[in-house]
Amino acid sequence: MANNILVTGGAGFIGSHTVLELLVGGYNAVVVDNLNNSSDVAITRVKDLAGRYGNNLYFHQLDLRDKPALQNVFTERKIDAVIHFAGLKAVGESMKKPLMYYSNNIVGAITLLEVMEAYGCKNLVFSSSAAVYGWPKEVPCREEFPVSAINPYGRTKPIIEEICRDIQHADPEWKIILLRYFNPVGAHQSGYIGEHPRGTPNNMLKHWPAMQH
Repeated sequence: MANNILVTGGAGFIGSHTVLELLVGGYNAVVVDNLNNSSDVAITRVKDLAGRYGNNLYFHQLDLRDKPALQNVFTERKIDAVIHFAGLKAVGESMKKPLMYYSNNIVGAITLLEVMEAYGCKNLVFSSSAAVYGWPKEVPCREEFPVSAINPYGRTKPIIEEICRDIQHADPEWKIILLRYFNPVGAHQSGYIGEHPRGTPNNMLKHWPAMQH
């Protein structure tokens, strides 16, 4: 198989679990992460958990807005598809620092898409969020519910979704999947990888893995 899959935010909670599954599934996982709210310890642990497949993990610490650095990754390794998890995600912080969120999440996504297009990589899975629905009138949410984000973090997601739709409409060769989900919690069954955020906790359930030790 040996397809090269780029995982942005691959040192984070969802990203690290995804990278592990890719590795044991026979893929090469190319991880880019600025470690803003994660640690390279996760990369080491994923390699350990993957056993002999761990040698197929390649980590690059960079910010997606650093276009030359991202281009170097695409030049060094022929990327076949991208799973885009990277992005700031604290709702409260986004209300205090909206420009930081719009710059990091939206500009980062645009830069990624520009580089993908330039290198002929047109396969993307984008990690959106159920935050696009705001406060829905009923639960559980259904995909067709109206988008009504209520904070800057939530608003960055549908903006990126629309950019992706526009790209695909302009060039049908693009294959794009948009995933909207609620906060996942827990840890790998080994207890070796889980949520390990920096700074003030935003979700106590995410700290459950650390409480087990």
